[in-house]
Amino acid sequence: MEHYTIERTGIPNLDFDGEIIGTSGGPSPSVKIYRTKGLEYVAQLDANLKFSKAQHFDKPDGVVLYFRSMVGLTQDCENAIEDATSHDDGFKAIWNERVN
Repeated sequence: MEHYTIERTGIPNLDFDGEIIGTSGGPSPSVKIYRTKGLEYVAQLDANLKFSKAQHFDKPDGVVLYFRSMVGLTQDCENAIEDATSHDDGFKAIWNERVN
């Protein structure tokens, strides 16, 4: 676990201990998804800028809804969510539809 501080414009910064479970890829990803020590989730947009948009959620579906409401499900958002499915069972459960 690492300590993170996400600086946000006009609202309090987010401080938490956790790990990155999904990114949009590349050397400076614009979208990141974290899982906190308390098993909550943090969604971050514009992650490669000093001030970014970020919010915390109890469940993975809140992260997906946040991305949809803020920017739509862009390719960067989908890449971060896909990455999170390989690191978190909660994301895998909501993003992959199982058919019997």
